[in-house]
Amino acid sequence: MTSIQISALIFLICSAALLYWIGYCNGQADGRRHQPKPRPRRKAV
Repeated sequence: MTSIQISALIFLICSAALLYWIGYCNGQADGRRHQPKPRPRRKAV
């Protein structure tokens, strides 16, 4: 493989990892946003 092919392969691997990481972070934030808010428990009377 030539140096251009190696650098293109490294770029593709890094860009795929970055895309996966951004998607993972957005999924985490989206999951936190759509969770129901915890309600305080009412004391038994």
